[in-house]
Amino acid sequence: MHKRILSLCLSAVLLFSLTLGLTGCSGSSKTDYCFGIVSDGNALSDDHLNQGVWDALRELADRYQFKYGYARSQSNDTAAFMSGVDYLVGEGANVIVLPGVLFADTFLEACAKYPDIYFIAVDCNPESVPKNGAAIVFDKSQAGFLAGYAAALELGDANFGGVFGKSDEAALELISGFIQGVEQAGGRCETSDFRFVDSRTSYPKGQQLAATLFEEGITCLLTGSDPTGMGALAEARTRRQAGDDIWAVTSDADGHKTALYDHEQNLSASLTTAMCDYGYAFTCLAERLLEGDDAFFGRTNLFDITSNGVGLPDENPHLSEDTLDAVVEAIEDIQSGKIIITVK
Repeated sequence: MHKRILSLCLSAVLLFSLTLGLTGCSGSSKTDYCFGIVSDGNALSDDHLNQGVWDALRELADRYQFKYGYARSQSNDTAAFMSGVDYLVGEGANVIVLPGVLFADTFLEACAKYPDIYFIAVDCNPESVPKNGAAIVFDKSQAGFLAGYAAALELGDANFGGVFGKSDEAALELISGFIQGVEQAGGRCETSDFRFVDSRTSYPKGQQLAATLFEEGITCLLTGSDPTGMGALAEARTRRQAGDDIWAVTSDADGHKTALYDHEQNLSASLTTAMCDYGYAFTCLAERLLEGDDAFFGRTNLFDITSNGVGLPDENPHLSEDTLDAVVEAIEDIQSGKIIITVK
């Protein structure tokens, strides 16, 4: 996976119905593009999807000298997201980034409303992709496989389960890959132990369902990346801090910091992460645009193991060297076709 360099923070913060900030798109620049990002209800510094894309955007702005800004929503609904889009367009943004599955409807509405503006949806698979839009998706079955394989090798005789918000295509791909990874390492998984609460934004329900699964004997929990999954991760963190021999495997963005319960000793409830490198994927497309190539618009752009878009985090302090070496071999076997991951 790819390290990212943090650049300078925005110099101004404005208030405008939502929590908004923008550097402004007027003035001198080495490019005609001005980028804006609309975040969900989480902060840009969320150690997750928002921050991955935001850090990548700032690093690109430092290199290419373009203007950029953000709009943070106070609620996770299309009306709030569109208010952020409207604000950024009004401030001069002509490339707007929408990070996360919650933006699927906003992406289509914004593309239709502003046909002369480019929109990039990250980790979002909308029903269609207009000519002024680009969707970034990840092969989550591969990411899940590697995480499940590593977890089963490291833990040996563990009982695996999972907590997710919605039973959508991305979640089912992740779970399917994870189960196959566990089985590849000689472990066992029951599909019935991977459960959904039918809401992506219910932190309390995620936490409650995780508690139920731990009480039922689950010792390693795969957690979704939405607020519901964050609730499940919080339960794992609380129990591990209390001395319970349980783990979580996080998904999408490196959950090690989010699940820390002892900062001094760098102890986290996250064993590893089925990771999608949001910042790297966004950078790949944004660099193409900044260099004059916009051919990736009008379609879905897939990032997988071969394109370095998915894998385990750069650092996995809770995994042994033997496990990490085995994961490298598994990556090679996937690329060569020796291991074939099927979505069930």
